Amino acid sequence: MRRLPLIRIGLAFALSPLLIAFIASLFQGGSIWDETGAGAFLWYFFFTLPVGFLIILIGLIALIIRRARKRDIT
Repeated sequence: MRRLPLIRIGLAFALSPLLIAFIASLFQGGSIWDETGAGAFLWYFFFTLPVGFLIILIGLIALIIRRARKRDIT
């Protein structure tokens, strides 16, 4: 079974509003930190940060369990 890189996925998901706001500000010509236009994407951090860090935590727990099982086998 192929492992999912949960830590990387969680980090990308948690920081995705920053990337989206940056790219949108390039096309709109406004500031990334304005609360209108491209900066409005930054409000999505209220959703993506907790969910992203939860995915990272699950990935870390899975990594610890996987390494513990590998030590028991050998």
